[in-house]
Amino acid sequence: MSPPDAPSGFDPAPFDLGEYRRALGGFGTGVALVAAHDAKGDAHGMIINSLTSVSLHPPIMLWCLANASAAFEVFTQAETFSLNILRSDDHSVARQFSRRGGDRIIPPEQFSKMETGAPVLTSALASLDCRMRLRQPMGDHEVIYGDVVAYRADPGVDALGFFRGRFVTLRSED
Repeated sequence: MSPPDAPSGFDPAPFDLGEYRRALGGFGTGVALVAAHDAKGDAHGMIINSLTSVSLHPPIMLWCLANASAAFEVFTQAETFSLNILRSDDHSVARQFSRRGGDRIIPPEQFSKMETGAPVLTSALASLDCRMRLRQPMGDHEVIYGDVVAYRADPGVDALGFFRGRFVTLRSED
């Protein structure tokens, strides 16, 4: 099977999505939680690993949201959101907010607010408070760009990573 919307000249050899996902699993990433309020004011969280700094000046971030996500409407309708990089010991947070069909509501005692009013995970290693800049459909995902208006960080803490289907600890060399 060829990937949808394959460019001309793409080798029509069978395209195994499972093998493709395993190949991508060889690229280790950090683990982050995106958080936003829904229309009723509840704080929703979802684990992402597609997080990229687009620009330092002005500070712009992007992340990707699957079109099939149960939380698609919450995150595409939000004018503000936060991106929260998880600490190495936040396995339980990562599991809770990455389960399909799981509860995505962040309890009020686990978040605070910064400039935009978006929910910010209190325990995060670093948090980026963002205003929606642009949403762009791309394949089976929506690419979401945000302007960073505030941030906080704890540089002395190790980060949670994900590599080949497993959580790992990301630490800097001294």
